[in-house]
Amino acid sequence: MARLNPYLNFDNNCREAMNFYKECLGGELFLQTVSELPAMAAQMPPQMKDNILHSSLTSGDIVIMASDLNPEKRIEGNTVHLCINCNNENELNSFILLENEKLYTKSTGALRVTKKLSGLWPLLYGFIIIPPFIRNAVYSYIAHHRYKWFGKKEACWIPTPELKQLFLD
Repeated sequence: MARLNPYLNFDNNCREAMNFYKECLGGELFLQTVSELPAMAAQMPPQMKDNILHSSLTSGDIVIMASDLNPEKRIEGNTVHLCINCNNENELNSFILLENEKLYTKSTGALRVTKKLSGLWPLLYGFIIIPPFIRNAVYSYIAHHRYKWFGKKEACWIPTPELKQLFLD
């Protein structure tokens, strides 16, 4: 089953924080600095060579990842990202919804989304009473045949300037 892991962003104290977590949780800590990737180090200011590019701490089922590099300006709320780790390609190709800190996949995730749509779409949520093994079989069948039935685009649709004006910022 897919796992949700935190990815933390620090301000030049990733090494210290991850070593602290290792002391608390035990496990195996991996640290990779900017200087370990010469091509990247060449693009960075020299004072960043010891910054942590990527780190991971694995202790049993717990995985915490972190970095000193965050392309966004750090403000409260944007220093934690969530990383979904899948065990196989089927999980990766599935619909995944994160709602209230809980993951919903396949038909359950899709039906929970329909509940929030306008029009007649919320009526589809009534199918939630069907046992998941049946719903997921139907979901997988539709997912497997969707390109044959509806076609596949080689690029994502880009809204026209007129449509972009209707979007909220």
